[in-house]
Amino acid sequence: MIPDFNLDGNLPEGIHTCTESEFFGRFAGSSARRKWLGERVRELVALAMATGQLERVFVWGSFVTAKESPKDVDLLLIMRPDFEVEAAPEACRQVFEHATARVAF
Repeated sequence: MIPDFNLDGNLPEGIHTCTESEFFGRFAGSSARRKWLGERVRELVALAMATGQLERVFVWGSFVTAKESPKDVDLLLIMRPDFEVEAAPEACRQVFEHATARVAF
């Protein structure tokens, strides 16, 4: 469960776990900007999941605050130790190429 924001509009310090549904319900729907960013995150995570190697996703920064119009989404994909980009389906590789992913997502 995602805790409430503090008076500054931030989550309490720490790592907060949640389901994908909870995450998108809480952070990807209250403004047009959040909806747009949320769709980019959905696309990116779906491609990472399609590799069969995604273990965890960490998200931080303004997207996980009360800010109405966050600039971007800061996230880290944790892949299995034996993950190799070259072995991933070609359509998924753009997620792991920084310059390409930055433009696409």
